[in-house]
Amino acid sequence: MTSPWWKTRRLIALIGAACALSAAAADLAAAPATPAPEGVRQVAPFALPVSEYLSSTARAHVQAEVARADPLAKADNATLLQQLPAIRADTERWAEEVIAQLRTRYAVEITRERWNAVSVLRVEPRTRTPEQARRLLIELHGGGFVMGSAQSFGLMEAIPIAAMTGMTVIAVDYRMGPEHRFPAASQDVAAVYRAALKRYAPAHIGLFGCSAGGVLTGESLAWFAKERLPMPAAAGMFCAAGDARYRGDSRYVVAAVNDALLPDAAGQLPIMEDLYYGDGVDFHDPLVSPVFSDAVLRQFPPTLLITATRATELSAAAYTHSRLIDLGRESDLHVWDGLGHAFHLTDTLPESQQALRVTARFFSRHLGLPVPASAAAR
Repeated sequence: MTSPWWKTRRLIALIGAACALSAAAADLAAAPATPAPEGVRQVAPFALPVSEYLSSTARAHVQAEVARADPLAKADNATLLQQLPAIRADTERWAEEVIAQLRTRYAVEITRERWNAVSVLRVEPRTRTPEQARRLLIELHGGGFVMGSAQSFGLMEAIPIAAMTGMTVIAVDYRMGPEHRFPAASQDVAAVYRAALKRYAPAHIGLFGCSAGGVLTGESLAWFAKERLPMPAAAGMFCAAGDARYRGDSRYVVAAVNDALLPDAAGQLPIMEDLYYGDGVDFHDPLVSPVFSDAVLRQFPPTLLITATRATELSAAAYTHSRLIDLGRESDLHVWDGLGHAFHLTDTLPESQQALRVTARFFSRHLGLPVPASAAAR
């Protein structure tokens, strides 16, 4: 979904001088080739067209995205930290209109509550069956662990999913960085989950989130295992994975496609999530990246992973899926071609509606409800 601070992309024309190239040709031919590190493939520049598999609506959306540039794509964390108050305020203001539009399309009621001292938004469909009323989904919003809220990114998922499933959805306002550090968010989710267990059977609870919220979903499951809490019936890690660092090929490829910062020669790339994790966090710790612990993954409930080919998390999501399957766990991986990170939050795209239907059917099936045939938009 288009961020409010995005601006028109500057077109950069690369013009080579024929005389300079001719003069340098002999030197280049004589110079010994620098061998690439073992296994590293050098990729020549190429043109990437809009995917032919996309709907006309999605094609127009991608074309508009390419025409814009995100100033944060190449911002270091010091710059991000300086701009964070304005970014947070802009995000919440922009989300107000999006949420207002969602509320005209989906019939839901929204109330603010506190569950074990954690602020949440309760989203309930106006029409549902008694069986649906006995089910609960817990939603964890995205925003890189530094921005967004239950009121903004949280409701963008919670509203359509509540309407499509007939279930109550609780969007959690967990603590974020830089004001708070890991594992504050995991602790908040566990507090909400403990409150949920007093009202719902674990077989009637699902947990899901997008981006940072998807990462936090995996971290929360690891935290539940550590605390010996019963697992929920199902989980959804959307535009995310069980690796908080999003390693793998797509971390490089998608950064290049999106004209964003590339990892350095050692594969390191400071990310905004560092403002939450802080220094000294072990990104192989299963409480941070559960994909690296077979013992933790063996306790995961059925898991749904949603991503796209222009999303940084693609490789990590595929790896998370393969690890779960190899360990005998149930995992569903759905990948949409030609779209980017968190595409399903733009719910007007046909592909986004597909992803939302996949989500509604997945949770309905695993929480013991009839599978809905289609969305419940007005």
